[in-house]
Amino acid sequence: MKRLIMILSVVLLGMTAKSTNAQSKIGYVDSQKIMQSLKETQAVQAKLQVEQEKMAKQFQYLQDSLANAQDDFVNNYKNNPLIKENIRQSIQKGIEELAYYVQTAGQRYNEELGKKQQELMQPIFDKVKKALENVRKAEGMDFILDSASGILLAEDTKYDLTEKAINELIKMAGTTTKDTGVKETKDTGKK
Repeated sequence: MKRLIMILSVVLLGMTAKSTNAQSKIGYVDSQKIMQSLKETQAVQAKLQVEQEKMAKQFQYLQDSLANAQDDFVNNYKNNPLIKENIRQSIQKGIEELAYYVQTAGQRYNEELGKKQQELMQPIFDKVKKALENVRKAEGMDFILDSASGILLAEDTKYDLTEKAINELIKMAGTTTKDTGVKETKDTGKK
């Protein structure tokens, strides 16, 4: 809620500063729809899925190793009168260290996956940002908000620039559209 208030305050501040000269024009897009329309996003998601599965297997191996060590300790060492107390404590301490390692490994895997996602998605974000800037200028908008982030409380669909942003990305790339598979040319824009 604080984030929403802060964003609205910034937008209103910008509108107030511009309103002395002219009325501000604000459009909006659905960033999720834009991102889902890009084949690059789908490729990145596939790469991240493979990486996540690999990390999940490694983490599962660590968890299984910890569970086996704990079971082995309980079954063979914990109450065994032939094992000296200092050896029992040493084994238990090793298991506690392994448990800590497993816990921190899970956090590291999540951080690594987040970094990998940011690294792979950054070029796509940059491309989308450029397309949005082109659409903003072409439409004479002062601001473009993101309806997917939940900052729009109400909107008039005539200011929805999502499809225009997707079309701008297609025009910039000269790629095929997701729905039709028809190649659009950069020069004419004809299908």
